[in-house]
Amino acid sequence: MKWDPPMAGLPGAQTGQPIVRDQAAFASPEAAPDGIAIENEDGTVTLVSRSGRHLMVHVWTTIENDEESLFVEQVLSERTKAEFVERGFDPAEAFAELVKRKRDVAKLFAQMPQGEMTPGVLMDKVGEKTYRLGVSGPGTERLRWRFMDMVMEQGNWRLRWFGR
Repeated sequence: MKWDPPMAGLPGAQTGQPIVRDQAAFASPEAAPDGIAIENEDGTVTLVSRSGRHLMVHVWTTIENDEESLFVEQVLSERTKAEFVERGFDPAEAFAELVKRKRDVAKLFAQMPQGEMTPGVLMDKVGEKTYRLGVSGPGTERLRWRFMDMVMEQGNWRLRWFGR
């Protein structure tokens, strides 16, 4: 039986027993094999969102880079797109709304810089394949948005929406 001593995976850890794990081969379970934005041969980009943090990066970079079509196609969830259409709106209006509320997005993301791995951030199941990353406590009462909902679609997290 192979096993590592407690805390063997911590940088600089010294143990009385040999470490079995090949540290060079170890990868975080949230890591995407080729990064989180893969440039395809045809020049298109495929976004990979294996964690809430990856999704946050995609939300932010598409806003920063004014990439409306990439946001709508690969960041926004199918459920949210369908709701926009049902209400008579183009899903691209979701992008426009986030551009207008960029400061609110930035303030929320500043409270959870490492996504679900940020101490104090809670990740709760709120529906089928739907989870909420939320913040609470001191410093959050003035936030316009205190959570981000995300949906697992075809192996990637997609943005459901933000809320208070």
